[in-house]
Amino acid sequence: MKRQGFTLVELLVTIVITATLAAVGGVGVASLKKRAALATETNAAHQLIIGYLNYAADHQNKVMPGYQSDPDVTNLDGEPLHDPVNARYPWRIAPYVPSVEGIMLYNGNERFLKDPQRDYLVSVQPNLGLNTVFMGGHFGSGSPLRPSPRLIEAIGPYYVSRMSQAVRPELQLVFASARSSTGASGHFEVRPPRLLAPNWKSSDFSEDSLPSDHGFVDFRWSGRAVTAMLGGNVELLDESELRDMRRWSHQAARLNNPDYTVGK
Repeated sequence: MKRQGFTLVELLVTIVITATLAAVGGVGVASLKKRAALATETNAAHQLIIGYLNYAADHQNKVMPGYQSDPDVTNLDGEPLHDPVNARYPWRIAPYVPSVEGIMLYNGNERFLKDPQRDYLVSVQPNLGLNTVFMGGHFGSGSPLRPSPRLIEAIGPYYVSRMSQAVRPELQLVFASARSSTGASGHFEVRPPRLLAPNWKSSDFSEDSLPSDHGFVDFRWSGRAVTAMLGGNVELLDESELRDMRRWSHQAARLNNPDYTVGK
């Protein structure tokens, strides 16, 4: 007798095999997408640090202020920008990078370029954050350690204002993967694990923790963050490596003190 069709067992086996292959294929595609996204961010970090160094070369080796209002800053259309948009780094570094898209905005954040609030969004939520406290100084009202002549006299030159001040440029953090106060990808600054006192939570990073618990640093790449150093090198660093203050502060590097606290 001629056999007709498949048995129930054969159909179930076929379904299981098909589902398994689809799942494996899905994991493979997801893995490739993540690797591509990481490559995009790594390239962006390279371009940003080149732009940062070119800015310094164009300003008698003075580094870009971490956060400071600048009335000469303009947007992509050449229109002047106002505080606080002109105080954050993206629009100040924009003339020194090939483009805003792909370097400050990528992996989804490039949508800000088509938003009516483009200028604000670009300024506040680039994918990589700047070490505002120790690189150029944070002069804004929300600064955790606002520079002033009296403060400098009391504790010394705690932030890098000129390239020559960097003790170990290859360690000196400038940019790192960041996330905003809402948890979304990107923020204009990252803050160190220690200032006048411990600044990061002692608990390990997780996606559920508040962005401020780890200074807005986002360890989004399998527990690591893309970082760009003043020496021009770009590295993937984990949380334990970024808790080392020698990567944030030139004074910590000079003293070889991973637990450096400002003023102590």
